[in-house]
Amino acid sequence: MAGAYIVQKNRKDDLHETARLISSALAFSGEPVNHYCIAGHTLLGLISPDKLRKGIMPVYLPRERLWALLMGELHESDCLTEFRKSNPDVGSDPAVFARLFRTGALNTALPRLSGAFFVVLYDPKDDLLVAANDRYGLYPMYWAHTGRGFCLSSRVLGPVLAGIVDGDWDLEGIAQFLTIDDYLGETAPVSGVKAFPQATVLTKQAGKLSFHTYWHYDFTPHSQTADGRELAEELGQRFLAAVKRQALRPGRIGVTLSGGLDSRSLLAAASRLGIEVQTFTWGERDSFDRILAGKVSRLYGTRHHDCDYAHYLISDRFDEGIRMSEGLINYFDCHMLFHLHILKEHADIVLNGYAGDLVLGGSYLRRAWMTSEGPAELARKLFQWRNTLLREGALKDAIPDLDRLEEHRYPSRLFHAALSRMDEGLAPADMTDRFFLENRVRRSTSMGTVIMREAVESAACFFDYHLIDLITSIPFSLRYGHRIYRDMLKTSLPESLKVRWQRTLLPAYAPCELDLPAKAFLKGCGIVEQTFGWHGIASRQSPVNFSSLLRGILRPWMDSIICEPCPLSEEVLLPDFCERTWERHLSGENLTRLLGAIAGIRGFAALLSRARARVVGPLADPVEIRPRA
Repeated sequence: MAGAYIVQKNRKDDLHETARLISSALAFSGEPVNHYCIAGHTLLGLISPDKLRKGIMPVYLPRERLWALLMGELHESDCLTEFRKSNPDVGSDPAVFARLFRTGALNTALPRLSGAFFVVLYDPKDDLLVAANDRYGLYPMYWAHTGRGFCLSSRVLGPVLAGIVDGDWDLEGIAQFLTIDDYLGETAPVSGVKAFPQATVLTKQAGKLSFHTYWHYDFTPHSQTADGRELAEELGQRFLAAVKRQALRPGRIGVTLSGGLDSRSLLAAASRLGIEVQTFTWGERDSFDRILAGKVSRLYGTRHHDCDYAHYLISDRFDEGIRMSEGLINYFDCHMLFHLHILKEHADIVLNGYAGDLVLGGSYLRRAWMTSEGPAELARKLFQWRNTLLREGALKDAIPDLDRLEEHRYPSRLFHAALSRMDEGLAPADMTDRFFLENRVRRSTSMGTVIMREAVESAACFFDYHLIDLITSIPFSLRYGHRIYRDMLKTSLPESLKVRWQRTLLPAYAPCELDLPAKAFLKGCGIVEQTFGWHGIASRQSPVNFSSLLRGILRPWMDSIICEPCPLSEEVLLPDFCERTWERHLSGENLTRLLGAIAGIRGFAALLSRARARVVGPLADPVEIRPRA
């Protein structure tokens, strides 16, 4: 599994032990890269299956006099091409970042330096640490800074294992997870630990930290006067270029295929570019995802792995899944976890439709939101929509001593605060897109990618810089309801529209005006099916019915999660609340999502308890790297 850690402590005598502890938390299956270095009071380490073939890191760059480590990679861009022309002696991606830093050009280059990455540079002479990520935060990291030192890690538990924080719960994060099924902004479930912001450069020297945000989503409609067809054609060209940039590299390429538009768009683009891919789908035999994915794979003639949903691994891989996700995602969203063995056997890099529908489709947007009068009203409507689990007023029934959480830290207030910080004059639709891209997508949706990286590397083609710059310049009226998305497919990849769309079950080329009636019909079918216990077309929209499984083969597993003693979880979850929720589900209510959140918190509590004691199971044996004389 890929992961990095950086620790600075006043006492350096236990840095070797810290390296063993954190690498043990990150290592899964004999990763070829499991190395660290110690320079002064600074520890830098990296664990990676090295699917991108970047080699062993950290690496010392003598010309720049810097230690460097990198997760991910740079993609070809005008900025990188210009740099290489003027710096022909620089080869590797870490060396590119190091040279940019030494020449004072890093901050100005980062907005144009396309890629998916997290880079760390350390100057031992000046005790200067610099860390930066890509625009979108595609490699999540977490940090903590206290009087005991500093830690930056791929895991929330890194600062606990390093002894920087005690490992107390963060009630703000738990309240968010139990209400909106997400974590907002930089919140984490552990007090004192924060998520590293996207598009950010961190500088640390002489004990002081500074953060510089170098980019944010800009929805200024520069393309307002452009013809819709011209925009669709330009979008298609940039999408093909994005797939080419991320797929034309060594290794076996895969696509996780569903009945939606995102995965078929990636497959269509790869086919147009002559890139050989294998496709993968899992679900119940009669689920529309599986049926339609099979038709798409036959359309493009791929070697298709059509798999039954691995129900038995939902319980078997629970501990493993919590280690990977740290409970930052609802456990019943971890579909990737149960099928990693299939990807690992057949692919090295997966073209990932990660959030393509939100970036390009706009189908989740509601007309009612678009008439909101200012951030406060929009925040109220968005929170009402996302408040899918407990109502805020019911949190007192779930969390003991809730009065420890100040009112201004409640999730609804944080929605308001986040939207109020955005640019004045931003249209409600654009404000909504930016809010969800910077929060739900970056914090929750991205966890599927984190899990995927245990087996393969992920290529998030929809988050290509050149592509996003065009998408965010397109007026909302064209983005809304997949209009420009389907126009792009019609002009550039028309054959992809021959197969029905899982979202509506209509032909994918059907007019956008038919989407709403089709979705309303399917929603009505779902209500009827749930009322009478039928298994019809609405029930087949999801690849798996967790609600029924929990009353069947998964019941003993969920019984153990709810009923077995878990003292640390009881600090933030009342046992009676968990038991009542489970009983209500068994009696016929569908509380699957709430149970998935409870499972995540209770599973993470077991990890947190061991981390507090600095016990993580069998210790890894990372290799120490020393600079050459």
